[in-house]
Amino acid sequence: MDSQPFPVDAPLDVADAARLARSCLMAEQACALAKWVGRPGRTVTAGRVVRRADVAAAGTVVGVPVPDRVRTAADVPALHRPWSFALGSGLLKISGSVAAAGPALEQGSSSTDTEALDAWWAGFRAVCTAESDTRHEGSVITLALAFLEAVTMPDGADPNSLWPRVVAIIERREENEDPLGLGYVGSLTQYADYETRDPFAGLVDLLRRLGAVTGHNSTTAAVTALGRWSLAKAQADRPRTVTLDMPADAVVELLADHVRRGTDPWPAAWQWIEYRRPADAARELLTAAADLSAAARIGAGDVADSLGDEALAAWQAVAHLPNLGAHARVSLTAIADDEPRIAPADARWLAVEFATAALDGIGPDEALTVLFDRLPGESLEARVNVAAGVDHPDAARVAAAVREFLDSGAVPSIDQMYQLKVGLMRWRPPIWRRILVPSTITLGDLHAVIQILFGWDGDHLHQFEAGGKRYSDPFFDLGGDEKDESGVRLRDVLATAAKKIRYEYDFGASWWHEITLERTTERDPGITYPLCTGFSGDSPVEYWSEDDPQEPEPFDLAETNRRLAKLNSTDDEDR
Repeated sequence: MDSQPFPVDAPLDVADAARLARSCLMAEQACALAKWVGRPGRTVTAGRVVRRADVAAAGTVVGVPVPDRVRTAADVPALHRPWSFALGSGLLKISGSVAAAGPALEQGSSSTDTEALDAWWAGFRAVCTAESDTRHEGSVITLALAFLEAVTMPDGADPNSLWPRVVAIIERREENEDPLGLGYVGSLTQYADYETRDPFAGLVDLLRRLGAVTGHNSTTAAVTALGRWSLAKAQADRPRTVTLDMPADAVVELLADHVRRGTDPWPAAWQWIEYRRPADAARELLTAAADLSAAARIGAGDVADSLGDEALAAWQAVAHLPNLGAHARVSLTAIADDEPRIAPADARWLAVEFATAALDGIGPDEALTVLFDRLPGESLEARVNVAAGVDHPDAARVAAAVREFLDSGAVPSIDQMYQLKVGLMRWRPPIWRRILVPSTITLGDLHAVIQILFGWDGDHLHQFEAGGKRYSDPFFDLGGDEKDESGVRLRDVLATAAKKIRYEYDFGASWWHEITLERTTERDPGITYPLCTGFSGDSPVEYWSEDDPQEPEPFDLAETNRRLAKLNSTDDEDR
């Protein structure tokens, strides 16, 4: 079955698409919820949904019936969809355990068409993520986009051709290693109506509420201007492919795209490097990146660092360049020393460099998080002042953007703390620890925290499992498709992992831990995080032997928190 991609040059009525983005049923219901929540807001659960006691009232607000008994608001799709859309689009914001109206609600009809479409796209993605299998967070958006693309083809709504076309589109994305694919063919029947034998009846209903289609079933479905815009948006957002004959500056621009998206640039470049001498490839990439963006320099530097000693000469050759000097000194030190020390001036310069890439990619909240993590200071303002004083070409721009973000009243991610319960799985009596950590902690840092909580000695491999993905230390090749644990924040993982993560330590003994988000709270400036607040049971003996049986050491809460505090003091010394 022929399945040509959606034509990116197809004429788009952007004004009509924006009109639908503002007026679709999902957006109207999300606005109603945001107005109902209002300010100072309403308390929500650890799962970031309204409390069970408020479910009936929330249902009345959006005009949907709610069963007399519900376990959680997430069990009522007609309510959970507009709630997810509101969170994704910025109509609602959650700080600690309180949801409040977000800045997008105040902006309302005064938003530009571009702003309205971008907010709708974020809400659309949030709804799709909420409806996806927790093991495959992109399954529903993959299906939705494939359906829209299939319907835009000639005779697209023909029931005899629609199913094979959708299947072919999804398979094509998987074959091309499109991030939207990832083996989600199992989602094809998620919205089937078995009484009418319509495989996409429920999906048509969802997309109609989102303004992306008209019609009430697969046969009558027609893609709107907003649906066509979403196809063009998805296609434009897909990472471009590096070809072997690309010049170095073009490769570097693609690497910068990966850095801005928060994805590993190495897979995009390895084939290009494979057909060149590694030292020459590293020199070409670094030289090309020198006067480009911060994201370009970071991407080129990451690829060069992946080459290890083979990039030594390349780093030496660019060490005199103003925008690469700090990168080069850190990388050269790392090649010569397993535990490199970064000069304070270089650490500050690189903090602004990474904050610039974060600002140009994810936005000011992430830029602020980078500055908070990497710069010294007793307060946010002190750190921003340090950043503004750094001799970096983007220092003033970063500081201004971060200050504007703080002045907007938005709640920074760095002020949100997670209360986690980390328990050893399949142990009776139960062994667990309760811990407060910043929502912005990386999984790599969480690994260090868990090692301290359970007294493990750290001599074995480990991995995290969440949302159908695995994360680990990239220094150790586990032979799979593991992602770098140091490159992903706990906040972003828990947003799509049903509030639970699994962590395995020592693949021989298989110490499996379950990590559960219990609640979200605000940062207390008087507390040093991470902080262990409760526990049950002593940790088992890591190397138990029948020949030399040992008793577990009693868990010492004060000593554990002293060791956890040292994680922060080590970071401070490196600044």
